[in-house]
Amino acid sequence: MSANDVRFMVVAGEPSGDLHAARLIRALSTEIPGSSAFGVGGNEMRGVGVEILHDCGPLDVIGFGGVPKVLPALLRIKRDLLSRVRASRPAAVILVDYPGFNLSLAKSFSRLPEPPQLIYFIPPQVWAWKTGRARTLARICDLILTIYPFEPPIFRREGGRAEFIGNPVAYALRDAPSRQEARAELGISDSDRVVSFLPGSRRSEITRLLEPMMDSSEILEKQFPGTIFLMSEAEALTEGTIQKMLATGRVRVVRGSQHSLVRASDATVVASGTAALECALLGTPMNVCYAGDVFSYLLAKYFFLQVDFISLPNLLAGWEVVPELLQKQVRGDKIAASLASLLDDSETRERQLRVFGEIRETLAGADPYERAATSIRMALEKTT
Repeated sequence: MSANDVRFMVVAGEPSGDLHAARLIRALSTEIPGSSAFGVGGNEMRGVGVEILHDCGPLDVIGFGGVPKVLPALLRIKRDLLSRVRASRPAAVILVDYPGFNLSLAKSFSRLPEPPQLIYFIPPQVWAWKTGRARTLARICDLILTIYPFEPPIFRREGGRAEFIGNPVAYALRDAPSRQEARAELGISDSDRVVSFLPGSRRSEITRLLEPMMDSSEILEKQFPGTIFLMSEAEALTEGTIQKMLATGRVRVVRGSQHSLVRASDATVVASGTAALECALLGTPMNVCYAGDVFSYLLAKYFFLQVDFISLPNLLAGWEVVPELLQKQVRGDKIAASLASLLDDSETRERQLRVFGEIRETLAGADPYERAATSIRMALEKTT
């Protein structure tokens, strides 16, 4: 295998996938010097030399309701990628997360007269959504690289080749600041009581969560006088977005520095998603909120969702160690009551911290991008 001949197509359809793909490509450039990549992504992939054919920015949607808006663009991109694979015959197509589109794309690639090697990095959560996808992925993918240790057996039972390569979130947090360092960075003393809010990085999430979060801070301020309240503003948002939406100066907005904000907190409330796993790995007691559009929620609850919990800490633990507030439960009084138990009940707090420690031990490991790159190189060598 000549490295100069190794050219990958990489498809990432949203900002998180763009970041994971960029780190994987960087590792591949070390593992296979002279290799190159092209495909769908954003500035992170562009920054490591990937030729971006289609920018992923306009494709980033949340919930089923947003899909129709981008469907024409997705169909155009799909046709173009199929055409390019036929013409350029890349060494492999690497699909990164973005399951709705990437699974459809993988099926189409697999039906080509001479299909490319298909590698799925961070596959769909088949244990949570549409469990039949495990069989499909096992059949059409040459290699599935997972980020949770319980996933490979699911694909192997269906005859697929799957490997756990480590967890990117756990690996990224290995050098996170200590509680003392985080509080020093934010100008908070060791004796202060701190509650933080993480409303997410999408406007639709923030619009639904910000008001009940603020209502909870008003309740908690009366119950725990002197509490410092911090609100995270994701760097993906335009600077000042959160501040403009706040009706009070009770809460201090912290832009970026989310890991420090979480580590400095005695308790936090977080929008459902990867941030909940980050909070668990950082060892901060929490509750999790989800308030999506009604159509998407009902569709997921009654037709697609195959698990009892929505948050990764609970899924990994196997029980509801972290309170989950969904839809109409996302109210100021319920958020406040949940946070108050974490601030005032040492048993509840210690139970969460104990489970978080177990999750951290399960997911800790070597650089997942380097391990993935090694697995990809070895898979290519077996076919040449």
